[in-house]
Amino acid sequence: MAQACTNSEHHSRAGAILRRVAAYTGVTLATVGLVTVFAGTHADAADDIDYDSATATEIDAHLDELEAERDDAAADLEELQTQLADAQAVIEAATADYGTSGAQLTVVTAAVRSADDELGAKVSTLVDYAQQQSEKYEEAQEATEASERLEAQIETTEKRVEDLDAKIDEAEEAFDEAAAAEAAEAAAAEAAEAETESATTSDSGSDSSGESSSSSDSSSSSTAAYSSDAATAAVQFAKNQLGEPYVFGAAGPDSWDCSGLVVGAYNVSGVSLTHSTWAIWDQTSSIGRGDLKPGDLVFYNGQNHVGIYIGGGEVVHAPKPGDVVKISPLDMGMSIDGYRRI
Repeated sequence: MAQACTNSEHHSRAGAILRRVAAYTGVTLATVGLVTVFAGTHADAADDIDYDSATATEIDAHLDELEAERDDAAADLEELQTQLADAQAVIEAATADYGTSGAQLTVVTAAVRSADDELGAKVSTLVDYAQQQSEKYEEAQEATEASERLEAQIETTEKRVEDLDAKIDEAEEAFDEAAAAEAAEAAAAEAAEAETESATTSDSGSDSSGESSSSSDSSSSSTAAYSSDAATAAVQFAKNQLGEPYVFGAAGPDSWDCSGLVVGAYNVSGVSLTHSTWAIWDQTSSIGRGDLKPGDLVFYNGQNHVGIYIGGGEVVHAPKPGDVVKISPLDMGMSIDGYRRI
């Protein structure tokens, strides 16, 4: 038959328990509960390209890849920061209950004063508390490691976002330079072609005596470097604005909307048009697609957009906010309302 514990045995057991509780005093709990450390993977950064030899289209595609990677990295970072914030909230709650000497002293004091001074009840309360604290300590050790991994991943991901931001800035600058260079090259080629056509027209306008006809006499150069022909001058003017930004309601000199570009292009030759796609439609004459010549107008999307035909199945236009004056295919994806001539 088992013997009841003597008072000395009770005191010995209680002392051991109190020493165990004291051993945990001052332990800082990091996190408790299950912590899922983010271990996301991501594709390698977009392959670098040689901006000096790449076309604007190639750079634009590369820029899209970089921006997609940057979005992924930002999402990774947000998830990591959310997990760390959750872990820190758990840390604060656990520390308040188990991680400070004040919290532990409160529990121990309550246990000593409880159970009507019956030592067995006091000891049982202390044993339960010590067991709880022991379990929380083990959880805290695992959670601390998880928290450290989260912080390391956050630092790495922040650096990744910064690197991608720098690459995006570099790609955008390279794209602007390439687009401007290509636009200038296209404009120069068009100007050379126009000069050739103008010279041919001038030669054919001379009479048999070698004197120019009256039509040649009327071609005073009020348009400076532009052709006296309003359509050709309009094309040249519009191409000279390539790369300039779209701004709603703008009609130059450094920004344009679609109808503003048409107004500015024909104003070079003294042709006055109203700054409105619908008004310009009414001020022009309808032609067939097969009759299109450089300088004619192409209207799109319920007469909400207009471009200047430049030949070769292309138009120059100011597309939309965030874009720039550029050359696009005649069939660019918007419905065509009709073709007009000034």
